[in-house]
Formats: sequence, C-alpha cells, structure tokens
Amino acid sequence: MTQLDLLEPRCKVPERGTQTYEILMYLQSGKRLTVLKALNELGVYALSQRCGDLKYKYGWPIQSVMKKVNSRTTVAEYFLER
Repeated sequence: MTQLDLLEPRCKVPERGTQTYEILMYLQSGKRLTVLKALNELGVYALSQRCGDLKYKYGWPIQSVMKKVNSRTTVAEYFLER
C-alpha cells in the first residue's frame, strides 16, 4: 500500500514511470496543469486523455476549469479536487 492509497482509498495508482503517474504526482502536490505546462514540465502531449484515464480508469477526482489566457484563447486547467 502506498501513501497515495491512504489518501484516496478508492483510487488506484498508475504504474510508476508512466505519464499518468507523473501527472498524478504533479497534481498531488497541489499544482494545476494546462496543456502547455504539461508539455514543458512533464513532456506530455495528451493531457486531456491522461487526466481522463486518471479520472475514469483509476478513480481520481480530477477536475478541470476553463482558464482565459488572453483575449482570444481559453484553455483547460486540470487539478485534483481535495
């Protein structure tokens, strides 16, 4: 049993070394992710798909909000609901 299992007993932890695991660790630290941050900091291109895996396959309470980054662009920002 990992420390993450104790925090969210109904959730499964992805295999270490996977993109999904790296995203979970990032979100567990209280940070939020956008596509650009995920690409630059984690090397992840398909953030929405990996967050979908965390939410539906592994059971984590991943949430997203739309964030306006300039007058013409809005992006999804993902976070772990506490």
